[in-house]
Amino acid sequence: MDEIGYGLLDRTMINRLTEQWHYGGIGVIIVHVQGHPSASVHEVMLDWMKDQRRVAWRYRMENDFYYFLQRGKSEEQLEKLTKRAVEGLRERLRRVYVKEEAVKQRSERRAVTEFAIGFALAFPSGIGRSAEATVYNAIKEALSAVMRYRFRQEHAFAAHEQTAATDEGLLGGPPLHEMQNPGSDALSDHRLPPQADRIQHGRQSPFPIGALAKSIPTFYPDAIVSDLARMFESNQHVQGAVIASEGRPLGLVMKENMNQLLAGQFGLPLYWNRPIAKIMDEEALVVDASWPVEQVAQMAMARDISRLYHVVIITRDEKLIGAASIRSILECLTQLRTEEARTANPLTGLPGNAVIQRELQRRIDAGRPFAIVYADLDYFKWFNDCFGFSQGDELIRYLAAVLQHAQGLAGSKDDFVGHIGGDDFILLSDVEDAAKLCRLMIARFDGGVQAYYGGAELPVVTDRSGNPAVQEGVTLSLSLLLWDGLEPITTAKISQAAARLKKQAKSISGSTYVSGNVYEKHLGEGKT
Repeated sequence: MDEIGYGLLDRTMINRLTEQWHYGGIGVIIVHVQGHPSASVHEVMLDWMKDQRRVAWRYRMENDFYYFLQRGKSEEQLEKLTKRAVEGLRERLRRVYVKEEAVKQRSERRAVTEFAIGFALAFPSGIGRSAEATVYNAIKEALSAVMRYRFRQEHAFAAHEQTAATDEGLLGGPPLHEMQNPGSDALSDHRLPPQADRIQHGRQSPFPIGALAKSIPTFYPDAIVSDLARMFESNQHVQGAVIASEGRPLGLVMKENMNQLLAGQFGLPLYWNRPIAKIMDEEALVVDASWPVEQVAQMAMARDISRLYHVVIITRDEKLIGAASIRSILECLTQLRTEEARTANPLTGLPGNAVIQRELQRRIDAGRPFAIVYADLDYFKWFNDCFGFSQGDELIRYLAAVLQHAQGLAGSKDDFVGHIGGDDFILLSDVEDAAKLCRLMIARFDGGVQAYYGGAELPVVTDRSGNPAVQEGVTLSLSLLLWDGLEPITTAKISQAAARLKKQAKSISGSTYVSGNVYEKHLGEGKT
């Protein structure tokens, strides 16, 4: 959904809107529908529009629907009128998507937001701004609200998987208070969903932003601007202050912005003795301490240019713990990328042991159930001796592709694949049916491994001691560990339990998996 251009605002449309907005402005509503809208979606939107007596103009651009609402002479305020219209449309669309998509989403373990709604208000300008510019800016603001919500949802994808059955705002955008800010016509919000503490992990490190939190001056919203100005004056290195009440951040004031405001012609008399709440930025970026640095960096850099270098406010359980500067975030990100490049396995490019350990610990600390799959090749030494190390490297790359393919088919976006070393791999997953992942890996591996023998007749397979084995080439052994999120656990315990299951799996002929948990020796085994 690209930014709208002036060329779309034809003269007939502008004339129609400006004829109607003298009673209190025009409400701009934009609906973005993911994918090809179904007949039911079209019907719902058509019925909604028929119920809106105040639709002055409408048009469509592919998957984006634009509506312009006018206010009658004696009707409620435009903001209330527009909110009510948006809420009605949102509820109708959400119902139809729940009906059509719920089964599909459950089966795929997905929670994709199928639509997003943004809105803004356009009022006649008394400062010489043209009607085209006024409407154009309102459309941009509404589009911005839609885009920000889609951006948030993309990175909150995995978090929504766990709340798919109960989160009322899952399908059809957030509740209205998440999309709006009473102090802005754009009615949008930069705040991140508190439950969105999981992201897709490939080569990214889940380093939490909370580790970068530094103390920052805090003021109550009814404190006086002059007090804040004196604090900045006496603390030259302090660049910002958080406005909070009962430990909960309400907004942010950056020193540079305050100075610009006070330096204006009427800045001092207007604001010097006024409450700080009058000048604070209510759209400051507020993130939970558990959010990964990578994602916070993306959110921070996606802000409007006027806020690009504002500090990021960090909370835990919605209470302020500190703030991080953009410089510290980007420096941390650079260090993480350098470390990950250094520790990644050079053969497969997958994360190595340092990142694997950190990812395991992160999941343990989160306290949510997850599955651990250790993958190991049987008779890999024999393969290397017979076909050479170069072909052995190709087989290891093939195993890496097998794990990633299975994860793509039956895993979630939060799954993690790492390369321990040699022919040993690990996969971490939140899916309920992790055994399905194992079966897919085995089927995929057994179905393609023959190609690595070069079509030649296989020599007799031998074990590490050189003894003949009743075996037809290389097979795959998987250890599947399940953790309920409740029992105390450590990465060392996981490693010990995996070694125990690995020994059991290797004692079984052919490709197989053995499942258990950290405290129970054996739950089951399976083949394809």
